[in-house]
Amino acid sequence: MAIFFALIFSWFDWWVIKTKNYTVIYKPRYEYEAIQTLNNLEYYRLYVDRLTGNNPRNLPVVIEDTGILSNGFANPFFYNIHIFTYPPNSDYYLEGIQDWYRLAGLHEYTHIAHMTKTAGIPKILTRIFGAPFQANMYLPGWIIEGITVYTESQFSPYEGRLNDGFFDNYLETRISKNKFPDIIEATNEPLSFPYGKIYLYGGEFLDFLSNKYGKEKTTRFFTVYGSYPWAFISPLFPVFGIDQASKTVYGKTFPRLFSEWWRYETNKPINYKLPGERLTKNGWYISSVVYHKNKLYYVREIPIKLNGFRYKVFTYIMEFNLADKKERIFTTLNSSLTTKMKLHGDNLYFCNTEIRRAENIYYNRFGITSILKRMNLSSKKTEVLFKDDIRTFCVLNDSIILYVKVKDKNHGSEIWLYSPEMRKKLWEGDFLINEIETNGKWIVVSAGKRFENTDLYIMNFETKDSIPVLKTPWTEGNLFFIKEDLLGFIANYEGKHRIYSIDLNQPESIFCYTKTGFINSFVVIDSMIFFSGLNSEGFDIYRMVARPKIYRLKEWKANLAPNFDSLNFVIKRGNYLDITKTILPSARVPLFLPMDSTFKKWLYSAIFAGSDATNENSYTMVIGYDQLNNIPYFQMGFQSLFFNPLNMGLFYYYNDLLYLSFNYPLFYSLDKKVKKILSGLDFKSFDGYKRKEIKLETSITGGSPYTTFFLDFSVPFERRTFRSSIDRTGFFGSLGLNQMLLNGELLIKLTGFSDTQNSDTPLISIRGYEDIHSQSGFIFKTEYSHRLLNIRKGLWNPNIYFEDLFGTLFIDYAIDREQEKYYSTGFELGVETKVCFGSIKIFPRTGIAINKNKKIKMFITINASSLFFNH
Repeated sequence: MAIFFALIFSWFDWWVIKTKNYTVIYKPRYEYEAIQTLNNLEYYRLYVDRLTGNNPRNLPVVIEDTGILSNGFANPFFYNIHIFTYPPNSDYYLEGIQDWYRLAGLHEYTHIAHMTKTAGIPKILTRIFGAPFQANMYLPGWIIEGITVYTESQFSPYEGRLNDGFFDNYLETRISKNKFPDIIEATNEPLSFPYGKIYLYGGEFLDFLSNKYGKEKTTRFFTVYGSYPWAFISPLFPVFGIDQASKTVYGKTFPRLFSEWWRYETNKPINYKLPGERLTKNGWYISSVVYHKNKLYYVREIPIKLNGFRYKVFTYIMEFNLADKKERIFTTLNSSLTTKMKLHGDNLYFCNTEIRRAENIYYNRFGITSILKRMNLSSKKTEVLFKDDIRTFCVLNDSIILYVKVKDKNHGSEIWLYSPEMRKKLWEGDFLINEIETNGKWIVVSAGKRFENTDLYIMNFETKDSIPVLKTPWTEGNLFFIKEDLLGFIANYEGKHRIYSIDLNQPESIFCYTKTGFINSFVVIDSMIFFSGLNSEGFDIYRMVARPKIYRLKEWKANLAPNFDSLNFVIKRGNYLDITKTILPSARVPLFLPMDSTFKKWLYSAIFAGSDATNENSYTMVIGYDQLNNIPYFQMGFQSLFFNPLNMGLFYYYNDLLYLSFNYPLFYSLDKKVKKILSGLDFKSFDGYKRKEIKLETSITGGSPYTTFFLDFSVPFERRTFRSSIDRTGFFGSLGLNQMLLNGELLIKLTGFSDTQNSDTPLISIRGYEDIHSQSGFIFKTEYSHRLLNIRKGLWNPNIYFEDLFGTLFIDYAIDREQEKYYSTGFELGVETKVCFGSIKIFPRTGIAINKNKKIKMFITINASSLFFNH
């Protein structure tokens, strides 16, 4: 009945428009975004189809609002793509995004067209058994993401990551240090700068192959590889799949093609050099450089590995003293920043990420928004001013702030005024503002209209005018007033991110301050420029003397917007039936398993797996015949987010178990001390349906940047009054603390339980002992883990990679119901191991424990996770 009423509810909650090629699914208030996505997909579809050699039809496209988070994803297994509604803002570099729905929609559509491409036997197997036989899903990430980066950069010379300049410049920094990436690094993406290396190396490599061998070779490769029934073993043994297809198409294996790419890039003239003096050497990401009282302040983001495949990204506000040239952490923020920092007087203004409700399934109806804060640089006192979807802001004085929001249901922006007494909309227009800056006399924005990158405009709120200052097809941003009428900015002219300036009274002349290098933030103090420059380890602070020279823009090709009116397709209205169609099983795979040790009795069955396009409902089923017991076999798992954020789950095993769970998030925050409060209610019938259990659960997590605490508590109970075979009440709880210490992690965890009426006795498990059965007890564990060695070595055939070695010291202590004490101490060594193109992560650990009886016990544990179909 719950599912029936949920269906009725959801029928009113989703809208559908469709053509013969796409079915776009969206919430009622997002029709503008749905139409823009559909127009772009139909307009550019044939290019993607020709490139991939595939022409998908009736592809579900789901529009989701995740707040100010910009992203999208493709699911080739369940055959759908999702586009998040918020157009991204430039931060570390000025990526050209002339239209978000073109770039995101075609990026994700390329994923589907590529990964669902099949030929020959796999095509037949896919039609019969479903998605698991789509051979092109089993490729390295740098091909899966590289082809999408290549595609997104083909529709305009001023859009896409291959046209931005960051990718090319970063490769030049690696070449200048003789650190050009090999195929092992590109495939396994060790934790190092920058994030998303599969996009960078994959996009650049496939661009090289396309230029040298022709785009048609890429298409043929997808066809050849897509015809291999044995492609699923290629991730472990590339010689039998990807290399075989590569030799057929290119005449060489991919390791040899990577070497060829390396020779091509290193033989090009390299002119990468950052001007001036390097002041810091910590790398990773820097943004928002400001100056105050002979000190620089800026944001630095650095990930720190804490244990096997676990790292945490720390967002610092750094202080650099120009007198002694020393850098220190000024403060550590609770969450990442959403905009550039701004300085006014003695106060620093910045926006932290925070949670709000949003119309989506992907994040369980939660999304990202901003909290604007003001910090006094002398006292470090920080206060929250207000919360909103702030895209950018500027400070008029310490009580009046202008901030920008994306316009609802249309392309464009709104400018709002904030004061402690009120908030008021001052202006709205049809261009998207990425940055707003003021010096009291001028208010300037970096903004662009549809299918344009950002240009510079002067805002006049009295006349409601936006006056163009500089219009080019490239991207201008990171604004800074050098003098009263002299506006400094960074632009990616010629694919180089350099510092420029323009006189707002005489905008005919542009001045350039840097000739080489890649710069993303700067300040000018008297005759000196301090800036964040790119090197092979990331960004660092540099300084140079300001020597501006006249710069003349080169001629450019006209930027042509697509003519959607020329499209010849019919948009029809759909309904919830179009969504229910997508829930048909995407996998229908036979499964045969022995049911006894003699291998004479078998389970003859098939696995069915499916999900609707919205991801509100997903399921797996095993249906067959149990030869051992001579009865039909049925097993099912079902998960529903119809009433999200309520999460419902159902599991049924044909002769033993029925399990129904409800989970609800009571509280979410990124900025507060308490981060998450989850509640749960579970119903379980088991032991041949003789026992009936109800369980109440609560979990709380929170902490500060360096400390995380967690609390879990559950109460399972059974009563004969609701037809359980026993009366029982149990109590389970755990309390823990994770503390970052010396770039490692200290874990302290206390667990207690009491379940004295349960015939299934719980276990006490500590290192150094076999499992200890007790109906009540306490377990105390403390351990410290630290990275010992960067290994970063691996093989292509077989495909295996060893990233980092970790060591752990531990002390375990336990007390059982009879007050018997158990304790042990020892150490563990674990190696981060990746196999199958890095898609499977394994963390094998071996350890030695010495218990209270001075007995030494060796043990081995293995943790594993799969990353297939991540995006």
